[in-house]
Amino acid sequence: MSDGNAGPAEKPGNGDATSPDPVAPGDVDLPWKATPERRSLWGPVERPLEGTVHDPGSDAVGRSRRRSGLFAVGVPLLAGGLVGVACLVLGLGTAIVGPLGALGLAAGAGVLVAGGSGVAVRALRQSSTPQVTTGTDGPDTTARMLEEVRRATAETRQRTRQLRHRASEPTVGLTLEHVESLLRRIDALADSETLRAQRPYEGEVTMLEGMATRYLPELVDAAADIIGFLDTFAGSARQEALENLEDIDQQLTVLGDGLEQIESDLVAGVSRSLEVHAEFLRTRFADQHLNPIIDV
Repeated sequence: MSDGNAGPAEKPGNGDATSPDPVAPGDVDLPWKATPERRSLWGPVERPLEGTVHDPGSDAVGRSRRRSGLFAVGVPLLAGGLVGVACLVLGLGTAIVGPLGALGLAAGAGVLVAGGSGVAVRALRQSSTPQVTTGTDGPDTTARMLEEVRRATAETRQRTRQLRHRASEPTVGLTLEHVESLLRRIDALADSETLRAQRPYEGEVTMLEGMATRYLPELVDAAADIIGFLDTFAGSARQEALENLEDIDQQLTVLGDGLEQIESDLVAGVSRSLEVHAEFLRTRFADQHLNPIIDV
């Protein structure tokens, strides 16, 4: 029987193999285990930033990578002086020309070498200056993509108007009106400054282009085929064509949901990837048990 006044039992050591409760790793600090003070020496220590903030157009920006004015002037003077002295010594030593002629020859050679060295140094400095070029993924590319969107919606709108003249079924008119409503919303997004400021590879721009150039035209093509069936067939075949037209109208509704997501994201300042937008459409199609004509 244990004594009621006894203290807590000591934990057995790691070396006690017969102990029923061995010490778990980490329960006991090892002698070489780092203290918080030593651990802070292993990695970067957070300190407040030091230095001076310069304007991007300031001369101080990139000063360490520029060649100094002393280099641009000193190298040509040094080269010209050395060549001039060499020519003067050579002219006086050979005694071919007099002292004045040797001095003139040395001065001319020095000036020529100094001038050539100066041109070479300036060319070297210009070639080492990084050139800033406009990339192909900026707002200009986005603007071109959105112009393509506008051209695609104009073509689809013209096609829809031609189909409207052929349609005699009220259901066809409602579906074509649905198409024109989506076209107006796409044009409004293509004209928005928020979307034009995005990169061309961002999901909103790419998805909008896909809707205008592929998804809507494919659904309109399918609707045109159904309109041809309605003009030709009667009975059960005509009823089946009307059901297919209703299925297309539901797919247009899913595209409208995708446009609504883009609109709300732009208002909230959120940008999503193309895969997120595509998964949104796939989920909507699955929720409504639709077999989409378009390949999302």
